[in-house]
Amino acid sequence: MNSNCKVTLLAGFCSLGLLGYSPQTLAANATTMSMAVQQTKKITGTVSDSQGPIIGATVKVKGSSAGAITDINGNFVLNTPANATIEVSYIGYITRTIKLGNENNLKVTLSEDNHSLQEVVVVGYGTMKKSDLAGASASLDEKTLKSAPMTNIDQSFQGRIAGVNAVMTSGAPGSAISVSIRGNATINAGADPLYVVDGVIFQSQSNSGASLGLGDALGNGSHSTISPLSLLNPSDIVNIEVLKDASATAIYGAQGANGVVLITTKKGKAGEAKFTYSGSVTASRQNKRLDILNLREFAEYYNDMSAQGEISKPDKTYSDPSLLGKGTNWQDAIFQTAWQQEHQVSAEGGTDKINYFVSGSYTDQDGTIIGSDFNRYSFRVNLTAQLKKWFKLGLNATYSKTSESLKLADSDEGLINYSLTTPPDIQIYNIDGGYSSVSKEGFTNPNPIALAMLDDILLDRQSLNGSIFADITPMKNLTWHMQLGYDIGASKGETYNPMVTLGTWVRAQNQGRIQKNSNNYWSLSNYLTYNMQFGKHGITAMLGQECWESNYDFTSIFNTNLPSDIVHNPALGSGTPQIGEGWGSSAMASFFTRETYNYNDRYLATYTYRYDGSSNFGPNKRWAGFHSVALAWRFSNEKFIQDIAGDWLSNGKLRIGWGQTGNSNIGGYKWGSAMSVMDTGLGTSYRPQNLKNLDIQWETQDQWNVGLDLGLLNNRVNFTVDWYKKESNNMLMQLILPSIMGTSGNSSSALAAPYGNYGNIENHGIEFALNTKPVVNKDFEWDTDFNVSINRNKLKSLSGSTALLGYGQWSDVVSRTTPGESLYGFYGYEVEGVYQNFEDILKSPVNTLQKNNPIITDANGKKSWSTDPTKYSRSNTTYVGDIKYKDVNGDGIIDEKDKTNIGSPLPKWTFGWNNTIRYKNFDLNLFINGNVGNKVANYLKMKLTHMNSPWTNQLAEVNKRARLTAADGNATGSWYDNIANVMVSNPDASLPRASINDPNDNDAFSSRYIENGSYLRLKSVTLGYNFDKKLIQKIGLTNLRLTFNATNLFTITGYDGYDPEIGLSTASANVFGLDYGRYPSPTSFTFGLNASF
Repeated sequence: MNSNCKVTLLAGFCSLGLLGYSPQTLAANATTMSMAVQQTKKITGTVSDSQGPIIGATVKVKGSSAGAITDINGNFVLNTPANATIEVSYIGYITRTIKLGNENNLKVTLSEDNHSLQEVVVVGYGTMKKSDLAGASASLDEKTLKSAPMTNIDQSFQGRIAGVNAVMTSGAPGSAISVSIRGNATINAGADPLYVVDGVIFQSQSNSGASLGLGDALGNGSHSTISPLSLLNPSDIVNIEVLKDASATAIYGAQGANGVVLITTKKGKAGEAKFTYSGSVTASRQNKRLDILNLREFAEYYNDMSAQGEISKPDKTYSDPSLLGKGTNWQDAIFQTAWQQEHQVSAEGGTDKINYFVSGSYTDQDGTIIGSDFNRYSFRVNLTAQLKKWFKLGLNATYSKTSESLKLADSDEGLINYSLTTPPDIQIYNIDGGYSSVSKEGFTNPNPIALAMLDDILLDRQSLNGSIFADITPMKNLTWHMQLGYDIGASKGETYNPMVTLGTWVRAQNQGRIQKNSNNYWSLSNYLTYNMQFGKHGITAMLGQECWESNYDFTSIFNTNLPSDIVHNPALGSGTPQIGEGWGSSAMASFFTRETYNYNDRYLATYTYRYDGSSNFGPNKRWAGFHSVALAWRFSNEKFIQDIAGDWLSNGKLRIGWGQTGNSNIGGYKWGSAMSVMDTGLGTSYRPQNLKNLDIQWETQDQWNVGLDLGLLNNRVNFTVDWYKKESNNMLMQLILPSIMGTSGNSSSALAAPYGNYGNIENHGIEFALNTKPVVNKDFEWDTDFNVSINRNKLKSLSGSTALLGYGQWSDVVSRTTPGESLYGFYGYEVEGVYQNFEDILKSPVNTLQKNNPIITDANGKKSWSTDPTKYSRSNTTYVGDIKYKDVNGDGIIDEKDKTNIGSPLPKWTFGWNNTIRYKNFDLNLFINGNVGNKVANYLKMKLTHMNSPWTNQLAEVNKRARLTAADGNATGSWYDNIANVMVSNPDASLPRASINDPNDNDAFSSRYIENGSYLRLKSVTLGYNFDKKLIQKIGLTNLRLTFNATNLFTITGYDGYDPEIGLSTASANVFGLDYGRYPSPTSFTFGLNASF
């Protein structure tokens, strides 16, 4: 419900009261005048919505001027003719028409109309009527935000807004989501949208673990699982507006290239104080388990490797698998049933002069991986005071504190990888209750449970942010808005690794790291808005200025050999301490304007311009300007259209827009040359760290948008379609320079290449959104929303480099993007099967990847396999049962040139389908979302099917490996060493042979790890019940609601891993959709209670 509209109508109601009239008296007088000769009766009633009474709703007799306005409790009194029809309406709600019978008391519940053309929506630096919008935007109202429990507000984007792709980077509590609006439009500059909370830019860029003082404990990527948005309490938010096209975002200039998300928090309403308690309890667990070998299966796998000569001294423990049980289930040990509790108390109210909203909340969430948890305290105060008719003053303030215990789930050293690869014959605990200390030759894995419980990765954050604002109206239609925004934050990152001696896993010394960070941000904005209406012409002009500055600093200490594992103070360590300190700042100054024109509510035009200057760029390219223009035609208001369409067309609008935006989010001082320390024979010296580039300029983006809005049957059916094309130019990235420029050589003396503008990216696509109300009657309502987004992404040019590379573990290239291809394409070999026998090898392209392969080169330089079987070795050369890679370029040789694009992680289209059904006091919400056409790289499967170690557990899928046998049937002696007498006994094998040395590099990144990432997920189901108001009023309550929610109830997918929803890599840039044991999203069940009094 629109708070400002309610305040306005309440003020009008109070004004009538001051004049000595009540709405009932006014209505009675009107009734007397209009129906003096008719028989009348007195009707009373209450008008409310799902949240409580509606103040200022209009109740009128259809076809008459008689009417009434609801009071502060939503009550009304009206004299009507017998059998009359009344209409109940309120701005932002669907009008109810009621045919009166014998009843004298009515209870009218209004439903919010998210598509009302009179609805006021938030835009950059102001508000506009929805009917006047010419750009592409979408809203999430409070009802949608409450339809499913969430810890972070960005979780609400998943599948709910066309053109917005939100993908979980981790299922850890409080973790981040990678959000892109209309595709990925940048490489090295920040790709997150701009978040603006109550008019103030929120410092929301994703923090890397290293920048927070956690070193590489959470990976080395620029994007981490830590979410700055987790400092916001979702329960404090009433509305989210997403600006998608450049005509809407250009008002934010250099900060709007990735889209803009405008967040509005709750404000007070005039009336008695209303207190609300909201609480919930949640249980979460990981329902899916990967099919890993149990102890008996592992023993059979081990014995098979031994029988083929891969193990020289077999362990007799496994000699008779029938005597063994299932062993340790490490998956069940690492995952737990996690509990979460949330509590919030809020108070709101006010008078016609002063309104307030105050809230306090607490969240305690355990993770489904043992040892991980998230806690948050949040307090908010929003105040507005109409001190004079021409002067309004306001304050928005929130304080948040979070504490997190983090765990590294993915990567080679992640808990999930360790839990899946640890053999099932190793127990978790010793007999004395301590962690298992197993000593086996060749086994070096740490005990995953000990690793999770003993090692600390801790992060504490605090934030105080908000704004002080004033609205001054010196003359009619002119408003001056001033706002001072602030964000003061501090954090403490701590890692600690104790000494450990558990069999073959030994950590000889402990180590600790602590880093304290502080940051402050302030912004000052001033803008004048003038509205003028003359005849059929409406003009709004806005002129403004904004400036902001952001500063940060940190101090860190790392040390080893601490005297105790109880006190984690690195200053007490006897090792060589490593002290770090740093600071930085960035600032921006801006001037902007927006003009809108409306002729007769049919022809609409909007022009914006912004001129930005940023310290992130050098003195030569510091300032830039950004234009946009948008036009719209509301053809539904044309008489000739109305004559043709009749009453079924409620709204029809055609929109076209073009705009420019920029991206300045590259960090400070990338244009300059930083200094570094270099030790020399003459002592410590200082040198430039990188080459400078004073001509670095903004990433710029040009975008076209064409849209159509249709409202049918009194807006019960609403359809929106948008086509867009946006091109990002002057992409910011590091240049690749020749070594003569000093960019290679000894790391202590080599210069880093400068940043510059070297590439272009294009995105184009179509968005569809359908919102309908198929059934609306007294007791039953059904709302259904469906959206589909189609986006195509392409790297158009790349100066200074041939390709963008992304890495998996260490230097393993897993993605490669070249001009003409979409971003982040997986890059590796294509697999054609396995070598069936010696003859199959001889007929296949020569594999030059293995330097020991017996290859013959003739006089013409042509390469071929040696036909001498004695030249082949199962431990040193390509062998029967190994992977057969495809000769992509057809030159008869398998080498690095045969690597190719083996799939895209970007979906061809995404969708969301939301249904809300209400029957009397019950309501049911079902939300389904999904992706189609994307690929996921199951990198974890590389470790779990490589079969090159007898001390690493594997997926049960390895039972489909190539099984070798003697071609002549005589499997005695060392039959497996004669390649001419070896064949694959199961020709349809999908996996290679088991081989300790793996001379063929069977686990090279290839198409056998690329899987279909499409999925359909029942994201949320919520059943709610609102208690009858008459009943709860007896115990002093005005509202009582119970809810039960299930999240991630089931997923339909062809992906074999835990979860197909894989976002940006936390370990490497330019990698998307790579699953290396990502923390999976759990299935959750939540019981909620909401009570007001």
